[in-house]
Amino acid sequence: MVKKRAPIAFCAALALALALAVALAPVAGSALDGVAGFEGTGISSGHVAGRATLEFSEYIFVTGEPILLKGTIAIAKTSNGSTETTSLSYKLSNVGRKVQLTRELTFTTEVEDKGNGQVVTTTALARDPSEKIVTDGDTYTLRSLDFTRTSLIDTQPAVSYYSGNTWYRKSYEVGGGASTTSSGRFVDVEAVSSFYGFDQAWGRADVEETDMTIEYSGAAGGTVAGAGGSNGGPWAGAASVRRSQSTVTELRYVENEPTAISFRGGFLETRRNDNVLEYTARLPEFTAAGAPTDRLLRHADSAVIATFPSTKRLVSPDLRHLRGHWAEEAIAKLFGLEVFSSRPTQFIAEQQITRAEFAGAIVAAAKAVPADPFLRVSARGATTGAGRRAPEPAPSFTDVPATHEQFAAIEEAFSRGLMMPMAQNRFSPNATITVADAAVVFIRALGLSSLASPHGAITEYADDASIPDYARDALYAAQRIGLLRGDGQGNIYPSRALTKGEAAVMLDRFVEYMREELRKDYRERMLDY
Repeated sequence: MVKKRAPIAFCAALALALALAVALAPVAGSALDGVAGFEGTGISSGHVAGRATLEFSEYIFVTGEPILLKGTIAIAKTSNGSTETTSLSYKLSNVGRKVQLTRELTFTTEVEDKGNGQVVTTTALARDPSEKIVTDGDTYTLRSLDFTRTSLIDTQPAVSYYSGNTWYRKSYEVGGGASTTSSGRFVDVEAVSSFYGFDQAWGRADVEETDMTIEYSGAAGGTVAGAGGSNGGPWAGAASVRRSQSTVTELRYVENEPTAISFRGGFLETRRNDNVLEYTARLPEFTAAGAPTDRLLRHADSAVIATFPSTKRLVSPDLRHLRGHWAEEAIAKLFGLEVFSSRPTQFIAEQQITRAEFAGAIVAAAKAVPADPFLRVSARGATTGAGRRAPEPAPSFTDVPATHEQFAAIEEAFSRGLMMPMAQNRFSPNATITVADAAVVFIRALGLSSLASPHGAITEYADDASIPDYARDALYAAQRIGLLRGDGQGNIYPSRALTKGEAAVMLDRFVEYMREELRKDYRERMLDY
C-alpha cells in the first residue's frame, strides 16, 4: 500500500494550531495537587464549589499500629505564574482511640513551561513545618521533614495528564512535647510514592501508591496508643497505601410520570467526588506490657469518602420526529448537554454533518481543561482600561467571517488544535467530514495517538486497507479504547461522509469515554474497587 503524505498547508496549519493551543494552555500545576495532602496516606472529600476546607481521612502508623484519623484539611493556593504556593492545615482525630493530629505545611512549586504543552513542576517546603500527634499516652512532635516532589504535566486539547513522584522523610520525637530536654525516643518515617492523574471538564482522577518504612528507636518508656503498656525497645515496620481521588459525572434519563405535560422527560446530570483509601501494613506484635516482639502482624483496611452529589436537569429537546430512530438516545443526550445547538425540530439525522457543525459540537463535547478551583492567580501585565473593550480577534480563515454562525466554535477548534484547515487559510465550513476525519479529531482531543505503534498501526477493521495514512494512528487508538466500532461485517468505511445521526453516536461515545472509561482505566489499575 502506498502511503500518502499530508499536504504541506495542512502540516503548517497543524503546527500553528498546536503552537496556539500551547500558548493558550494555562501554565500551572495539577488541579488536584494538595487536595489529598502530600503524604500519600490520606483522602479528602474533593473540590466542592465555594469550599476551601474539606473533609479528610488519613491513616497513621507511627504508634506501631494503624489508626484512622478523620477531620478537615484547609487548602490555600496562590500563583504568580511560575511559582505556586500551597498551604495546608490539618485538624484530625480519632475520638475512640483518643488520638489528635494537627499539621501545618506550606510548599512552593516551581512551574517550568517546556513550550511543547508539557510542564515540569518541582515542589519543596517553603518554611518549617509543624505537626503534633497526641495519643492517650504519648506525644509525637515533628522535629524534621525532608521533602521533594516532582511531576510532568502534559496538556492536550481536552485533557491534562500528569504523573510524578514524591519522597519524604519525617522524624518525630516521642514524649518530648514542648520540653527542651530530649526524650531520647524517636520515630522515623521514610516514604516514596508514584502518582498519576488527569483533569478534564467531565471529571478528574488522581491515584497514588505510597510505600513507607517506620522505625522506632531510643530508650524504653511511654505507651503504644491504645495498648496501655511501655515501648520496651526498638521496632520497625512497613506499610503500603493506595488512594484514589476522582470526580464522576453521570447521566440518567428520567421519564416524566404525568402524561399531560409538555415534554416526555429528560436527562439528569449528577456530579460527585468518589475517594478511596486502602492500606496493607506489617507491624510488630506488642506484649500486654507494650513491648515489641519479633513477630510482625499483617494489617489491612480501607476508608471511603463519597460526597453528597450535586444534580442538574438538562434541557429536554422536542425530537418527536426521531422517535424510534436508532440514534435517538444519543441525539437527545447531546441536545440536553448542549453539544448540539441547532433547533431540535430541524435536526435531520440522515443529513450529512458539515465541518462547521462538527466544530460547534466538538468544542462543546471536548471542553477545555478547567482551571484549578483552589488557585488564586496574581494579576500580571497591563489590563484593559475601564470602559474599553478588547479588540475582536481577526478571522483565521478567509471563508469563515466573524458573522458566521459557527465563527467562535471554528476559531476555538483551530486554536486548540482540534480541527485543521482544508487548504491554506480556508476551513471549508460547508464541506462534509468523514469517519476518518472525525476519529482524528477525537483522538487529537484526548491526546492518545501515541497508543498506536510507531512501526505502523494495523487495525482489526475488515476494511483496514482503505484507511488513509493520516488517520491510521487515530483509528487504531479509537478502536483500542472502544470509541469506534465496525458494522456487522467489521467495516468502518473511513472515507464515508458522516451523517448527523452517525456523528451523534460517535460524539456520545466520546463523551462517555471522557466521563467514565478514562477514569476506570486509572482507578481500576491501581485499586481493586
